Amino acid sequence: MSSLFSPIPWRCIALSVVGLISLSATAHHGLDNFDQSTLLTLQGKVVGFELRDPHSVLFVEVANADGSVTAWAIEGGAARGIVEAGLSREFLASGPMVTVTAFPSLDTRCEPWCRAAGRNFDFER
Repeated sequence: MSSLFSPIPWRCIALSVVGLISLSATAHHGLDNFDQSTLLTLQGKVVGFELRDPHSVLFVEVANADGSVTAWAIEGGAARGIVEAGLSREFLASGPMVTVTAFPSLDTRCEPWCRAAGRNFDFER
């Protein structure tokens, strides 16, 4: 007869919980909502930002060839990583120019912003 506290059942439960957490994290942090077959290059002015976890958002206005402007909300890394990379709130609030390579959202409605998942961010200093 096995005890309720025998090591085998608890190990199985622990591994199951770890597996569920891993699947949940992969689903949340994945790129399923973005077109990974298309890589855009966007160049524009930072007009806002939200430093938060797990994904910060950079709001960028991009001038189009016809003179119109498209507003983009580009997801990036966690707040801590951004700050550790030397991008302070003051710098981002100054409205720097940025070039971003990003995967566009599969939702192309762009209401109120077009969305993308940023891969590389190059700020003008």
